[in-house]
Amino acid sequence: MQKILAFDFDGCIVDSMMEALFVSYVSYRKHINQSTKIFNNERPEINSFLKLTSSYQPQVEKFRKYRHFIKDASDYAVILYVIENNLRVSSANEFFRVKKLLPEENLKEYYDCFYNTRAKMIKDNFNAWAKFTPGFPCIDQIRELANKYKSVIATTNSKESIKDLLAEQYLNLNIMDEDIVDLNVSTDKIVQMKYIARRYKVRFEDIHFVDDNLNHLLAVKDLGVNVYLAGWGYCTAQQKHSAKKSEEITLLTEEDIYSVLNEAVKLEE
Repeated sequence: MQKILAFDFDGCIVDSMMEALFVSYVSYRKHINQSTKIFNNERPEINSFLKLTSSYQPQVEKFRKYRHFIKDASDYAVILYVIENNLRVSSANEFFRVKKLLPEENLKEYYDCFYNTRAKMIKDNFNAWAKFTPGFPCIDQIRELANKYKSVIATTNSKESIKDLLAEQYLNLNIMDEDIVDLNVSTDKIVQMKYIARRYKVRFEDIHFVDDNLNHLLAVKDLGVNVYLAGWGYCTAQQKHSAKKSEEITLLTEEDIYSVLNEAVKLEE
């Protein structure tokens, strides 16, 4: 019986925080607040963005702090709104209450702009864009696992946004385009896991899913999927503590990702 390793992409395979911040900032200036105080409303340029943000590190760190609340691209606008208005958000419920303060039409325009901006960036300056999405230090272990076991990507990102990053000159990951389960399937990880089970003709128990979003793991574990929290991603210390106490969720570190997943899949072969 075939086993499947399923990896989330952003926050698990790559650190896309700066890429998301750039695209979010471009879209926010256009559709949420054209006079934003974020980064003093300086014009974003892809080749100088890292230099620009270096002068605003408190805002950058807050963006990273709230990254774990993200469910879809429109939520990035909420993070920038929270930062700009110096709001305090300590729970998902509070975060999504803030989201309701933003006009729905503006969020829709923002959402479309987010993906259009990303697509244009990839088309016009792929190398510069790729620098915003480096692999985490454990990419070598993930690469070794992908070479050994059937591996897929389960992401709320788009296939078009990430497929070229898998190439040899970038991440060098042995995962085919057709093995990317993206937002066009669903942004709901339960739906994605069901799709993977059907597509590869496996039981849920044969899927080993790694994500840095604890809520995604909590949602799919009742299906019978084996779930692992990527402790190097955007999860919080509290979420890592919860995973460590749980008997159903395995907390992975960059040091033990290969040994834990290799042993888990190998034992079931």
